[in-house]
Amino acid sequence: MKKLLAVALTVALGSFVLTPVANALGTPKPQPVITWSWEDGADKGHRDFSEDDYDIASDMPSLQVTVTPAGTGRRVILETYDVYLQTWSEELATRTSAVGVALFQVSPYCTDEFGSAPAWCDHDKTYRIRVLKSGTQKTVSSKPFVVSFISSEEGTF
Repeated sequence: MKKLLAVALTVALGSFVLTPVANALGTPKPQPVITWSWEDGADKGHRDFSEDDYDIASDMPSLQVTVTPAGTGRRVILETYDVYLQTWSEELATRTSAVGVALFQVSPYCTDEFGSAPAWCDHDKTYRIRVLKSGTQKTVSSKPFVVSFISSEEGTF
């Protein structure tokens, strides 16, 4: 009888230890996936924006970011890379819509070392998109991509 009780206790404890523990937060959610494109459907590889092609900077196509699975209010950040400091910094931030889409308008403007008014200038910017952590979903980042801004030849020598 003692052996039978010992075997029953061993089996009960063994099955308790081997039983998977339920996730305290419920079923894990799928992790976010970032896709992006230009609003006008142009190539993603490398984008050039020339001042001669746009009357004002707001006429340039937006960067359209889609986060799946879709969820309202996912925080999305557009970051730029500083080649001198070798760090990423936030340029713009927004939230996704109900269908998981966020729009960013990249800026061709820069200021000179004297702090003059921003002007469209010749420069390249390296961007990446980051979606912040939400619940059980981790922070994810896109691969970096480059955008070139080209100022007008008008008035230059």
